[in-house]
Amino acid sequence: MLNKKIIYLAIISTISLLIVACSSQEYTTAKLAIQQSDFAKAEEFLPKAMAIEPDNPEIPIVMGVEIYAKDGDWINMVAMYNKAMEINPEKVVEIRGAFISVKDAVNNYTEFYWAKEFNIGVEQFKKIKNDPDNKPAYLETAIQHFSNAALINPTDANTHATLAKCYFDLGDKDLAVKAALTAVEINPDNFEANFSAGQILVRAGLTSEEVLPYYEKAASLEPSNSKVLRELAGMYYDLGQKEQSIEVFENAISNEEDNIVKSNLFYNLGVIHNQMQNYEGAEKSFDEAFYLNDEDYEALEGMVHIYDSLGDQYLEGSNGFEKDLNEAYRWYRKAEKKIKDALIINPDEADKYKKILKQLRYKKGIAEGN
Repeated sequence: MLNKKIIYLAIISTISLLIVACSSQEYTTAKLAIQQSDFAKAEEFLPKAMAIEPDNPEIPIVMGVEIYAKDGDWINMVAMYNKAMEINPEKVVEIRGAFISVKDAVNNYTEFYWAKEFNIGVEQFKKIKNDPDNKPAYLETAIQHFSNAALINPTDANTHATLAKCYFDLGDKDLAVKAALTAVEINPDNFEANFSAGQILVRAGLTSEEVLPYYEKAASLEPSNSKVLRELAGMYYDLGQKEQSIEVFENAISNEEDNIVKSNLFYNLGVIHNQMQNYEGAEKSFDEAFYLNDEDYEALEGMVHIYDSLGDQYLEGSNGFEKDLNEAYRWYRKAEKKIKDALIINPDEADKYKKILKQLRYKKGIAEGN
């Protein structure tokens, strides 16, 4: 047994010597300097080692990790990672004591440093809530770190979309638009990139025609997403394509199986019908929304708004309605019932609902002749 151990140790020693022998003196010196935290010396010898061992992908990764990442020199760090990938992405190398393929090492360290910079940016952004007076300073610092994250991983569309929001909040519309469009250019099939681009472009004052393609693309990527469908329908509505705005929601509803999501879609359809003063369609849509989700107090609020509007028009004889106090009373009464239902479901809004209820009862009294 002892002899076997001796033979085994001899083999390990031989392998170790072979590994050392395969490394240039310059690379050995650089690694020793890193172990001793003498990074100035490592920075001197690593380029020499790369010149002597141009086919060794381990050296540029080590330089990227131990020199450039340490100094926050993200451009050169990425350049080193790219160089290693060009040499041999599949080769197993030793990085900080771990044996790993070049591809995995590059991916892991890229993700690590990207997340580090991105999360610092997020933390800066969060500080605005508690210290709004210093918002510009926090935004500028956040932008710096998000920009670093974009350098580290330029293919991450979310980073550019986040940058766009920061630039816009800082008041720089041009850079906001540029970042938003970069996000889409990098990943044209990313929902968040297209949706965020639409939002930024709208806020930057671009026309509905210019914004529409981004919402259309986002909707094609997530056909049931109520956020983008509502924006897309609104775009069609602004462009005078009212029937198409309704079609957006009807198509989504027909393809949706989740009742809660479908309820939200019906609610948004009701909003569009109401904007078009198609009260019958709006009432039906809000009613369907509440049927699918009996906790949807917003659907009840939508019905209250419709019934209240109809009551007003019958009471005043406006918008083509013939004055009819009995009809006005009937619609106010229906609105009153729905607001009471909303009060039960959503007691947090009790004050608001009680004010609405008071107004409805007042108008109902006028309709009664009181």
